[in-house]
Amino acid sequence: MFQRHECKGICYYTSPILSEAGFRHMFCTRMGGVSTGDFASLSVSTARKDRNGFTDSARNVEENYRRILGVLALTTENACAAKQIHSDIVYTVQNSDGGKGILESLPVLDGCDGVLLTPDCEELGAVCVKTADCVPILLANRDTGAVCAVHAGWRGSAADIATKAAKALGCGHMEHVLAAIGPCIGSCCYEVGDEVYAAFARLLRSKDIACDIDRYVPLFPSCSMGGKRHADLAGINRALLEYLGVPSGNIDMSGFCTCCKRDEKSGERLFFSHRASGGFSGTFASVICSRK
Repeated sequence: MFQRHECKGICYYTSPILSEAGFRHMFCTRMGGVSTGDFASLSVSTARKDRNGFTDSARNVEENYRRILGVLALTTENACAAKQIHSDIVYTVQNSDGGKGILESLPVLDGCDGVLLTPDCEELGAVCVKTADCVPILLANRDTGAVCAVHAGWRGSAADIATKAAKALGCGHMEHVLAAIGPCIGSCCYEVGDEVYAAFARLLRSKDIACDIDRYVPLFPSCSMGGKRHADLAGINRALLEYLGVPSGNIDMSGFCTCCKRDEKSGERLFFSHRASGGFSGTFASVICSRK
């Protein structure tokens, strides 16, 4: 079960599987930042627009990153974040990538949805992904100390990015790989069409687990004839990691739906959600530090 923390005004969650192995990490909520309006308040994206057609300011996003990384005793120069493109591309970061995707003054880390960090990259301490319904997956190799942050939307999940990232991280030893699958839209809220169903059917069929397609993209009753399909993105990614050989005991899941999970104290939405907001939403960060 994920654990809730509040530090320096920021509310975030951690996975015991990663924490017990010595990997510092955070699955942030939307609470504790400086952004306002649709981006209130811990948003980490300048690409998304609010209901009035405006984006969040780079100053707000940098300050939000500064607060997040400060909880991990890091600076904005000690981490990097990808410009995500819903792909299956995993990039191994270099020392020269520090601050990219975080500081406006630096070029973006372009064209990938998995960012892998090895302990020998001495000037970088953490990698980040940003989501607002897609699946954030934080992976770690408990033997080498390397880590990978993955952004897996339905396209990335159907392209099997979780498997590609775990292979790159595990170097053939899946027993060393730890995985924490963070808050994402749940099957309770994620209605999908034929395109998504067909994409996952092809993927699962290619791995001889096509019999599970109706488990992970079930038909929900609805007012329309025949019902509607709902996708379990977190469950699909867990199944793919297990099929690869990652032990089930090495995988942790938050169980939180970004679309409908509310804060127990305030009653407000706990996470940013593209679907719940009608497309007008910020993004929350998921961050993991390599173990030196």
